[in-house]
Amino acid sequence: MVSAAGIYDHAGNPWAYSASFAAQIAEVASVSGHMAADPTALAGTGVVCAGVKYMYVSGSAEEVYGKKSNDGVVFVKCNTCIIVAYHNDKIQPGACRTTVGKLADFLKEQNI
Repeated sequence: MVSAAGIYDHAGNPWAYSASFAAQIAEVASVSGHMAADPTALAGTGVVCAGVKYMYVSGSAEEVYGKKSNDGVVFVKCNTCIIVAYHNDKIQPGACRTTVGKLADFLKEQNI
């Protein structure tokens, strides 16, 4: 379950996104770059998505999660794209991460 989401290439260019979702190219590209190099470096700067700064909670080369109060954002890298999803306080973080992870697994199986 997610509140809003988008699919972007690794450079941050949008492929598709929810009407209410406004993650910027530079924001997605920054997180993508950190995922490729050192996601833990986001602990010092936080994760910015749609102009909102989130506290870095966890990250790896495959997934980065940030939260602000009870809202959160998850970035999951696929072969050729990154799924970025936002959840509000009505959705549990684990449910959002699981949903996005399953979509990412499907896209990876399709070699996307």
